[in-house]
Parts: sequence; C-alpha cells; structure tokens
Amino acid sequence: MSRWTKRGAVGLCLTLMTVTTGWGREQAQSKRDHLTEKEVALVREYQELDLRVEVFLRAARRRLLVLTSPQATQKKKEEELWGPLPTGSQLELLRDYLRILEELEEKLDDALNLDPRNPLLKKALKKARDGAADHLPELRSLAPRLSDRAEQKALALAIEEAERVAAASF
Repeated sequence: MSRWTKRGAVGLCLTLMTVTTGWGREQAQSKRDHLTEKEVALVREYQELDLRVEVFLRAARRRLLVLTSPQATQKKKEEELWGPLPTGSQLELLRDYLRILEELEEKLDDALNLDPRNPLLKKALKKARDGAADHLPELRSLAPRLSDRAEQKALALAIEEAERVAAASF
C-alpha cells in the first residue's frame, strides 16, 4: 500500500469514527425519557382512559410549570405521588411536553380504533381538548423568552400539537 493510500485509509477511519461517535451521542441524547419514573408508574396504574388522560395532562402541565417558573416548588404530598419536578433544559422540557401530548393523542386514537363506543372515550377526549386548550396561553407566553433557534422550533411544534389536541374531534 502506498504512503498516500495509507494516509487516506487512516483519514477515512478517523472520519468514520468521528461521524459514528457523534451520531451515537445524538442518539443517546434523544433517548431521554419524556416521563419521570413516577409518572410512568401512574400511567400504568390508571388503566381507565379518562384517568390516564389526566395523568398525561398533569405530566405536561408539570413541564410547563418548570418552563414558566424555573424556581417552582411543589407540595410534599404532590411530590410523593408525582415525584420531583422534571428537570432539563428548556429545549428538553419542550420536547418532553411535545412527546407527552403525542403519546396522549396516540392513546386516544388507539382507544377509538379499539372501541369507538367506549363510554369513557367522549369524557377522555373532552378532558384532553380542555387541558390542551388551557396550556396554549402558557406555551405562547414562552416565545419572547426563547432566543435559541432549536428552542423556538420546539416551542412551535409544542404549540402546534397542543392546538391539534385542543381541536381534536374523533
């Protein structure tokens, strides 16, 4: 192998290592759980659709609380049930909020496809619409505080998803 071929091979290997380790880092960051352990436990515990919707809405509201009031605290009883308030950057919390609403929408869609006459479906859908509509003013109030382009995009997606849930008609 010539000297230039060896250099090229080494350069290619270094480039591939850089690309793959960078990609791996991005994948690890995107594996962040959008719900806390206690929130996941509550989702599992509440099997009734309308109660499960309440859990998702409360989890989303907790992210909004941290985003709008970073120094927020909660009562001891609430912390025992829900766990500590979620942590993360504004971008992470906005992405978590979006994923929570997407999961909520998915659960409602699954319930509709499984049994469109489920008596809890109408109640759950109303709770989801009302909850998402209540979140919109808080989400919109975040816009002036965000200067980072990724945060602004995440906020726009979160608002779009909240609007979709608030306008949902199954």
